[in-house]
Amino acid sequence: MDRIPIRRAMLGVILLAASTGCGSQDEEIAQRSVALEFAAKVGGEPFACGATFTGLGSTKTTANPLDFRMYVHDVRLVRPDGSEAPIALEQDGRWQRDDIAFLDFEDGTGTCETGSPETRTQIVGDVPAGEYVGVAFNVGLPPEMNHLDAATAPAPLNIPGMWWSWKGGYKFVRLELRTTANPTYFFHLGSTSCEGSVKDGFSCAASNQAEIRLDGFDPDTKSIVFDIASFYAGSDLDLQIDPMTDGVSGCMAFAGDPECPPVFEALGMSFEGQTPGNGEQTAFRVE
Repeated sequence: MDRIPIRRAMLGVILLAASTGCGSQDEEIAQRSVALEFAAKVGGEPFACGATFTGLGSTKTTANPLDFRMYVHDVRLVRPDGSEAPIALEQDGRWQRDDIAFLDFEDGTGTCETGSPETRTQIVGDVPAGEYVGVAFNVGLPPEMNHLDAATAPAPLNIPGMWWSWKGGYKFVRLELRTTANPTYFFHLGSTSCEGSVKDGFSCAASNQAEIRLDGFDPDTKSIVFDIASFYAGSDLDLQIDPMTDGVSGCMAFAGDPECPPVFEALGMSFEGQTPGNGEQTAFRVE
């Protein structure tokens, strides 16, 4: 597992010299390194590829994990006054590039046969020194990066299992479970109803970007948890689909997919122009 201890990361301080138009004047602008810790859980239990989880969804089914990976971008920390400080991500050439980061919770063991041994559960970068009380980020990729070719794109955009198609672009989230009644219950989130070409570019009617904002987050002591049990609380994971009207078990983010409304609601997203509930996401929390 690729991890950098938070306590060590927060010690980094960079002193920058700035000059004014009226002459030279040294100003100390302190930056500090942070490592935002992410965790995947099922209720109170850690996500693990060899585990069996019970009581999931509306039918309280039993499930085994098959895959769980996601892209996030535009990560910010929130100050007490509500202003935001973008995190300048470490450009490690593998997990982070520009302002995007890839999180990988599966380790290729047990039932997770489509993944890899490496995991990544943190986002590393620099922010101005100061007090922070919240965090915000987008689940997904910026539109200008969403239609690259995974065969030639730089890491972390070169992962074939996270690439959908030229028109659709990337899978922002890939979460798959084996449930009591379904060999695979899918959640693949990505942009849909996309038109265009490689030459002229693409535009998508449904960008399907989830903007997450969490209060009570201290980057030195807290972690960001994605709770699969909360995410699927309103879903029937044992639903037997009608293949004439529904292509796969689970949500593939396309218009008309009957399994999508409850999971879009859990991410605080609208589906087909409708935002059910109060528009507040329930999938992520701070611990």
